Amino acid sequence: MENPFTFGNPVRDPERFFGRKEEVRQVVNRLLSSAHESTSIVGERRIGKTSLLKYIAHPQVAPGLGLDPAHYCLIYIDFQGLTDITPQRFWQRVLAKMKRSVCSAALVAEIDRLLQMESFDLFDLEDLCEAIAAENLTVVLLLDEFEYVTQNQNFGPDFFGGLRALAIHHNLPLVTATRRELVDLCHSEELKGSPFFNIFANVVLRPFPRQEVLAMVAAYLGEVGLPFTPQDQEHIYRLAGGYPFFVQMAGYYLVEAQAPPSGSPDVGGRAGEAALSKMADAYQEQADPHYSYMWSHCSESEKITLLAALSLGRQKAATGKNQLKKTLPTLENLVKIYPHAQIDVPELLKRGLLSEDPHQPGAGSGKQTFRLLSEGLERWIAIEITAAEGSAESPESVEAWLQSGGKEVVEPVKGALPRFKKKYWPVVSTVLQEVSIELASSAAFELMLRAIV
Repeated sequence: MENPFTFGNPVRDPERFFGRKEEVRQVVNRLLSSAHESTSIVGERRIGKTSLLKYIAHPQVAPGLGLDPAHYCLIYIDFQGLTDITPQRFWQRVLAKMKRSVCSAALVAEIDRLLQMESFDLFDLEDLCEAIAAENLTVVLLLDEFEYVTQNQNFGPDFFGGLRALAIHHNLPLVTATRRELVDLCHSEELKGSPFFNIFANVVLRPFPRQEVLAMVAAYLGEVGLPFTPQDQEHIYRLAGGYPFFVQMAGYYLVEAQAPPSGSPDVGGRAGEAALSKMADAYQEQADPHYSYMWSHCSESEKITLLAALSLGRQKAATGKNQLKKTLPTLENLVKIYPHAQIDVPELLKRGLLSEDPHQPGAGSGKQTFRLLSEGLERWIAIEITAAEGSAESPESVEAWLQSGGKEVVEPVKGALPRFKKKYWPVVSTVLQEVSIELASSAAFELMLRAIV
């Protein structure tokens, strides 16, 4: 049996591409406008940026989107790892790809002429773009991992000024894909002020909503005829959240854990506890390095906000129903714990590390409640910040840290710090100072985290 779930590579088969209808609509509508406008696709690593670009450019998909190949030439270029690329090499790569994509003999000859030149300038490129426009053709550059260009010292304001001129005056729209917004991925302050970045509309890729995840999982499982129940599919969503990459990974290991041995007539069935446990362990082993990457790219402030949301989401079990309103992970309660959460929450939502939780008890109060991406991420954070058995710091170490300016002394909190890795004391102590005294003054916080593990 072939496992229907795959992870590690982008989705290339349009039949296996799910979701992103609104994002595709925004990108395509801008390309189809009379001005042929450019778009910047922004999203965390492994959120599906490459899959989206390849879907739009796919020859079976583009015509249905209105991007008739007789009038639109879609050129995909991946810049990942090209740390030493130069403007000359950039345009040589674009021209080589363009030569293979256009069907006009006259344009091929013009592109060949430029490729044979030792160097060419903006005027040469403008002449080519005018020739392309004369053929009633629009060339669209789909530029993946474009931060390898914006952060490259070889590309200065002159390059981006020229690229902007071609994009807005000479029928060369751009669709870029980056981890953060383009203006935040510049190698200099001078470049940040470039008008190049004003030509883009941002389209942010966020995790899939729950129903979209469940629909994708059901469709994939249907390919192999394994009768997994809605509870099994829900288990995938809880473990992986709405990240399509993590959903594919969790689905893959669920199928692997439940698939019958080779040669067995059994077709499998509902995943039992043993299969779910096996799946979760295999998933966590693969997912943890990616969670580590996401965590490492959070500021200390964002880590505090994430931990505050985690603690509020779990705290109600320790404080009882009467404290539910106070412990809901709303923005108001997060700000009470950590004022900077007001700034962190929108960014964490954009990156997908936080999501709105409409199913949180009390969410009907009209206030948004938040949760971390998934139970898998919660588990990783719990393991990451807690000290391993036998490696806890001593109370004397805590006192020395406090006296050296680590944090102001807060009696109910300092006794809990040895349970956590020392490098996370600034993060943990900020949260512990503000959560309920009952939680902060006991081992409940640690137990809460270990329960997640």
